Amino acid sequence: MKLRPNNTELAQELRKLVLPALQLASERLSEALPILTGGEYKTIDDFFGGNTCDKTKFIAPIFNPALQSVANSLNVEYITEEVVGYDAKLLGCELENKLSLTQTTEAFATGNNHSKAKTDKHFVVKITHEGNNFPEVFAAIVDLSIATHPETGWTDSVTKTGKNNNGFSQLRIHKSDALCVERIYGRIRPARKFMHTEYESVNQSSSPS
Repeated sequence: MKLRPNNTELAQELRKLVLPALQLASERLSEALPILTGGEYKTIDDFFGGNTCDKTKFIAPIFNPALQSVANSLNVEYITEEVVGYDAKLLGCELENKLSLTQTTEAFATGNNHSKAKTDKHFVVKITHEGNNFPEVFAAIVDLSIATHPETGWTDSVTKTGKNNNGFSQLRIHKSDALCVERIYGRIRPARKFMHTEYESVNQSSSPS
């Protein structure tokens, strides 16, 4: 019987994918935007201005296929599924993918409609951007199945009430639940109540193999 991989093993596999996928997403953004806008806009700043929410919604469906492309090239057992409840399987484990451009260090992810999530394992990626490039990243697996503090998890009332209001919520980790976080890139640090994230600078000068 094949043993399920632990979070450390999952993080090691995802570490192979994150930076090349960000580079590939950057390249695809730079190719697609001029085509989509008839040459009027070349960067996501040109297109969206300061609207971080719209930028995130635009980048996520480009980044997720980039993860799959890189996984295929590296023979990593990563399968994009995007079914109700989870977004991908890595080494047979279901993952909920969360990409965000948030500057809030307390939030490991932002999202909505998460009441449909059926998996406790969240693959979170936080990025900053300069034009179509992503110079800083935080990435981790957040495993809510091992959380013990009642304030660890999503901040809104969707999971408590069962009613989905499509509002935004934040994924926060109480400092007593630091073991829920398996880092891939970046760091975490305890604050007064919750764990906070810190970005890691990355080099995007080379194309993915």
